[in-house]
Amino acid sequence: MLPEKDVNEPSEVTRRSFLDLVLKGGVVVWLGAMVAPAFSYLWPAHSGGSKKSTISAGTAKDFGGVGNSKMVKNEGKPIMVIRTAEEGYKAFSAICPHLGCIVKWDAASKSILCPCHAGVFSMDGKVVSGPPPKPLPEYNVVVSGGEVLIKL
Repeated sequence: MLPEKDVNEPSEVTRRSFLDLVLKGGVVVWLGAMVAPAFSYLWPAHSGGSKKSTISAGTAKDFGGVGNSKMVKNEGKPIMVIRTAEEGYKAFSAICPHLGCIVKWDAASKSILCPCHAGVFSMDGKVVSGPPPKPLPEYNVVVSGGEVLIKL
């Protein structure tokens, strides 16, 4: 049987037990830092269904004539909407797939230009020239009650 210790007697912490405790604590913190991202990847936070299925790009009057464009944002990401006909619109992600620069509409040449590396896209979002590896992602556009709606 072990000798009884007095609970009121202060216990001595040795250097070895202190370093052992610090080392074990460090390992626990390190493991937590390694495991937490895996859990957040496997079980992402539920958005609660708050994502919109459509966003408004305004009305036909907001665009002016055929050949004009307008930038709108969805959750901070730019979307380019081009008026292609009296009742026709095209919408693309305004982020170049090459290196993520924001593209611009050039009405004179009827093309979408990336100012960073001279990438050129057609009015259909297809790559015409330059380094972009793929076309611009396109969104469906509907006009309802005079309002231009982008389906996400």
